Amino acid sequence: MFKRIKNWFDKKLTLILAPSRGSRSWHISMSYPFATFLSVVFFSVFVAGAYISDLYISYFEAVNTNRKLVLEKNLYSKKVEETLDMLQKVKNIEMQLRGMLGMKSERKIIENFPAGGALSDDKINFTDEIDNIYEISRFTSNVNEVKRETWEQEQSAKNINNFIMRKRDILLSTPSIWPIFGYVTSGYGWRTHPMIQKREFHRAIDIYSPLGRSTPIRSTARGRVVVAGWAGSLGKIVILDHGNGFSTRYCHCSNLIVEQGEKVEQGQILGYVGSTGLSTGNHLHYEVWYRGKPINPVQFVRGR
Repeated sequence: MFKRIKNWFDKKLTLILAPSRGSRSWHISMSYPFATFLSVVFFSVFVAGAYISDLYISYFEAVNTNRKLVLEKNLYSKKVEETLDMLQKVKNIEMQLRGMLGMKSERKIIENFPAGGALSDDKINFTDEIDNIYEISRFTSNVNEVKRETWEQEQSAKNINNFIMRKRDILLSTPSIWPIFGYVTSGYGWRTHPMIQKREFHRAIDIYSPLGRSTPIRSTARGRVVVAGWAGSLGKIVILDHGNGFSTRYCHCSNLIVEQGEKVEQGQILGYVGSTGLSTGNHLHYEVWYRGKPINPVQFVRGR
């Protein structure tokens, strides 16, 4: 046994290095134990190098991942901030709408509120913002709060918008402008009829226009034509149903340019001033009815 060990230590390993043809070769001799030691050293260095390389690669991967997470966090934070800014804008819109409701004159609500409603035409899209918020899982508590506030603000804004639109529809259906250019020659109330000389209740106002038959008669509110034709002593007449209990009558017209069933807007021309029927001259006999009863038209014209 000892002899075998001694022989193993005595054995030599020779390495021959021959750089090129014609050059002197190098002979390196070493014992087996030394060669074994060098092999172990080289193998250990190789393994250590591979391990360190793996750690190095893992480190840079971790750094890159961390950078991505930071960028993602900043992106989501920005989304939350943008959504909060949107909420503030919605709150400002709500304050403006509520300010309109506090105006003394309801007419000013209509004059300051765009036709169709800002919230329905411009379409402030809350849904897209909420869908973006759903992606921010790292900020769950903040997102839920933002989502709740967004929904509440959207509902509040919709309620105010619907209220104003209902008010707008009512006001646009309420007579509120002069039907012709001119001045009142006979008011609403008791009077003596200028032709039959009989005491009667005049349920209209007679408006004279210096322009005569060329004076256009305009609808004093949005509505639908229910009568357009001849009506005995009232001559050619147009009756409009405005909804919400209101209707108006335009009498003694020279000619009509609307037909029964036609929808008209406020200010639209219905016909022209005339003297048809029982009349002393060119003028407009204008009536306003509410829930089946005549009322003084002067209450429903601007600048009275």
